[in-house]
Amino acid sequence: MKTFSEEYLNRAEQEILYDLQDEKLQKIIGSFGGKPTKKDKILNVVFIILVAALFVLEIFWRKVVGTVALDLAVFLISVKLIYLMHTQARVNHYQFWILTAIEMKTTIMLEQLQKLASQIETNQRSQNAQN
Repeated sequence: MKTFSEEYLNRAEQEILYDLQDEKLQKIIGSFGGKPTKKDKILNVVFIILVAALFVLEIFWRKVVGTVALDLAVFLISVKLIYLMHTQARVNHYQFWILTAIEMKTTIMLEQLQKLASQIETNQRSQNAQN
């Protein structure tokens, strides 16, 4: 039976933790910027119905309601635009966070690669010195 050193077991544990973090990261990426949720779809349908109803109300009953319906429709469109800007800002924040996390992980991997390369050079020098 093969026995493993403590260093090897620690490295294996770290790799498993990195894999778990990658799975969490993939779930987070999928949770935003993907398909609209059921709540978003319902809000969009309600919004479209309200705006269309207000424009129809303005067209057919202008003498009764004046320009109030048109004003409300324009106001609702403005609110929707503000909501879209807020949502996009949130997505941009998450994308920045993910890119930062990827950059940090890449830097860590580069440092580990450089350490391994120096260890290999040291081992080769010691083997050449022994020969």
